[in-house]
Amino acid sequence: MAGNQSAEALSVQRLINEVLVQKLGIPAHNIVNDMAFPHHTGIRRPDITISNEPYEDSNDEERFVNNLICYLEAKDIHCKLDDADWKNAINQCMVKAPELGLHYFGVTNCRYTYFYNLNGKRLSLNGNPISEPQAMDVLRLIKHQTGQDNNITDIQMGVDTLTAVSEAVFDSKLWQLKNIYRGIDFENNNKKIDFTIGMVSMEYYEEKAGLDGRHDESLTWWSTARNVAEKTRAATILAYITRITGDDSEFKEFADSVNVVREYISGASPLVRASQLGEIYNTVDSMSPLHGTGFDLFGAVYEAFANSKEKKDFGEYFTSRHYAHIFAKLLFGQSERFNTDAKFTVIDPFCGTGGMLTEAYKVLRTNFEHSNTFTSEAKTFLSTECFYGIDIRKDNASRSRLNMFLVGDGHNHIYDDNSFVPVKINGKHVIEKMGGTYNYVITNPPYGQGTVLADTSFLSSRRMEIAAICRVIDLLRINGEGCIITPDGILENPSFKAFRKEILMTCEITHIVSLPKFAFAPYTKEKTYAVFIKKRYNRVRPSIQGNGQDPSHQNGMFQTNPIWMYILDYDGFANSDKRYPTRLRGKEQKWEHDEISSWVDTDGNERISQLEDCWRHNKDDAASGGETWTAPDGEEVTARKCGYIDIENVTDDEFLTLLPEKWLRPYDPPYVTPSEMEQELDGIMRALKNIA
Repeated sequence: MAGNQSAEALSVQRLINEVLVQKLGIPAHNIVNDMAFPHHTGIRRPDITISNEPYEDSNDEERFVNNLICYLEAKDIHCKLDDADWKNAINQCMVKAPELGLHYFGVTNCRYTYFYNLNGKRLSLNGNPISEPQAMDVLRLIKHQTGQDNNITDIQMGVDTLTAVSEAVFDSKLWQLKNIYRGIDFENNNKKIDFTIGMVSMEYYEEKAGLDGRHDESLTWWSTARNVAEKTRAATILAYITRITGDDSEFKEFADSVNVVREYISGASPLVRASQLGEIYNTVDSMSPLHGTGFDLFGAVYEAFANSKEKKDFGEYFTSRHYAHIFAKLLFGQSERFNTDAKFTVIDPFCGTGGMLTEAYKVLRTNFEHSNTFTSEAKTFLSTECFYGIDIRKDNASRSRLNMFLVGDGHNHIYDDNSFVPVKINGKHVIEKMGGTYNYVITNPPYGQGTVLADTSFLSSRRMEIAAICRVIDLLRINGEGCIITPDGILENPSFKAFRKEILMTCEITHIVSLPKFAFAPYTKEKTYAVFIKKRYNRVRPSIQGNGQDPSHQNGMFQTNPIWMYILDYDGFANSDKRYPTRLRGKEQKWEHDEISSWVDTDGNERISQLEDCWRHNKDDAASGGETWTAPDGEEVTARKCGYIDIENVTDDEFLTLLPEKWLRPYDPPYVTPSEMEQELDGIMRALKNIA
């Protein structure tokens, strides 16, 4: 008995330290383990309690318990789901939870964690039964909704919170896989990444088949390996791979993602031994359900397993998931509703592994659901007609298709080609034939010196960011909208003034968001901006000859509407090369140094990010002189963050500068007069004479 108690205590401590604190970001001093609260539970000791308030000593009991958001009863890791010990824990919780002021509770064996209402009914999140510990935001939601309805069994949450939940769970499982992989001699990190994606995509595919009503129980599936002996699990998985990569399978185009799994578990002496495969299988299997949660699968695995050099090398093809999400939300907002007479198209002409497209899919699907227009016809439209993508690397295009397939669908029109100079049939169709027809473009293109001359008559340049903006404008239809990430030179380099004029002549720049210098570190430290445009006129393109137009002149009229600008100082990660997450909370549990993530307040209400809130309400802080906040180093800072800049101010500027920093936070350096300069030089000369 003592041995079991010791093992249980060790398991609980690992759960608290390695999952709750390290992976879910719950502050350690907000968690109390195995402690009685005399004024509430008497001598009974709840195993794990989590509160909005920290607990330092017994004087904090009232404050800690009054702000409690979760109570878990923990059992030994060998405890089976729904066995006598598990049911006994449920009975204990049904007594203690009301004493702690909660209308729900959790039971865990440190592998699985289930949550229940006070009637003993298991809780779900958006229809998916909970089987993992949850972040504080979700716990607040559960407390709030169970407090309003004792009989509730399904907790509803918005897409932002759901994504954060699914990613937190997924990341914690990737951490478990890391530990298992230490005993496997993978050739390199890319093979480790491909193996992980292959395993996860197989589990994902079965989920998708079930949701689509195509799950034939007589066939071999991922779940078939769940109840087989360890020594036969590899054979079962290999049979599943063979079936889903056959000629009659819709998954066959993603065969490359699972063939690396086939390679490493086959043969008399496989690289991944049977015992290791069992651990990996169980870990991946416990990720379920993940289908439809809508995040960049490849991006998550890549961030977990790639080393810093690989991340730097790969950076030009990869957009951080939290940025891709907020850009998609800002671009699409709540504007699109499915209408059979007004379908629309979305393209990323430099799609990389599909981070922008997956977020676009998720945001649009959510818009339809919120407006009660997500019909079977709308689902088919998003899956087969709406999304397009091009990437110069074949493996990236393949990963992007897989990402979109797993996130919901919409992978049908993603191809490998050069968006600047397409040479393949599909690429030419998507870029050239359909040019000028897209409703939306969302992209983070490559920067720097390229080989293709930008298609503009306003300057001669082979800079890829200039060529990319030209391509984006030409892809859009009139009144189409785009979001493009671009380096600072586009907005302030004096040599690019003429090109800025072309943009302002053909488009309306509606918004510019300045991103932190380290937004895409360690991939690049280039200062970048998210520029949102609405196309008003077609450009006169020098590459199009014989149309009677003079390429030295430009269609259109100069923009007249003001531009809304925002300076993003904090994005939830340290402004340094390390990019570790900053998890400080302020009043009502709002993020202290994260302006792009949503949050759940103390009362369990979902709140949108600071950037989105300012965007939606067209906030302008000119009258107030800016906002005041506490920087990470503790210094009080007051500065402007957002507001409208009159276009007359831009046109009056010698270089048509569009930097938000210039207009929101102008800086005048301490200039010296000519006489002061002469005095300084005289002093230097005298000093040099004395030295001589």
